[in-house]
Amino acid sequence: MAAAQRLLSRPYRAPTAAFRVRTEDGVVLSGSRLGEGGPPLILCHGFLGWHRKRRVVDFAERLARRFTVYAFDFRGHGDSGGVCTYGDLEVLDVAAVAALARAESGADPVTVGISMGGTAVLRHAALRGGVRAVVAISAPARWDGHGSVAMRRILRLSGTRSGRAVARAVGYRLSDAWDPPATPEEVVDRISPVPLIVVHGLDDHVFDVDEALRLYDRAEEPKRLMLCARFGHAEDGLSASFAERIAARILDVIEE
Repeated sequence: MAAAQRLLSRPYRAPTAAFRVRTEDGVVLSGSRLGEGGPPLILCHGFLGWHRKRRVVDFAERLARRFTVYAFDFRGHGDSGGVCTYGDLEVLDVAAVAALARAESGADPVTVGISMGGTAVLRHAALRGGVRAVVAISAPARWDGHGSVAMRRILRLSGTRSGRAVARAVGYRLSDAWDPPATPEEVVDRISPVPLIVVHGLDDHVFDVDEALRLYDRAEEPKRLMLCARFGHAEDGLSASFAERIAARILDVIEE
């Protein structure tokens, strides 16, 4: 982990156990398990995030009051190996942590993904299955078609040699060759009959709310849509009150 990331991290206050898993394609991922006794839940951070980033830690600790949370660093991020592929091979990352959670708990996990993590959990559930419920927070339905200022900045970072060099200097390893796979909206209907919860901020400054509507419209039942005012994008909305709301909503859908 780069020095800048360490400065923006904080340790978990709740008891944790570090874990490392290897993906099908040989990437070693680092993570932390916290909470005991509740259903297993995999928490997947967004692009340029990591599992000990302060807001992610706060959110994980609140979820750990009701779940056994497996938080980890995606490939190319934090203390994990490999190179970020923007939600493509990250499906293998979710699969590796899901296998660990399933082995330790004896139950299929819930997957919760934020932004890029949302695309990963959507595609994982659709293509691999083996989950109890899926929550996609601030996730895009498509790879392109986003005209926001924030998205243009992300594309300059990931799509240019100089941008990727800057990213590497602060601790991120980004792929320089990407063949876009099927989009989340093209496969989201395959998640059924697993419950799906789509969460999006009405004021999201990266992905327009239409992305959530596209995902929800193309998904099959059971599905729920949460459109939130004053939520922002991704980690912006991970407040204590939202943690309580989403935890209750997850428990509702897995107990139905």
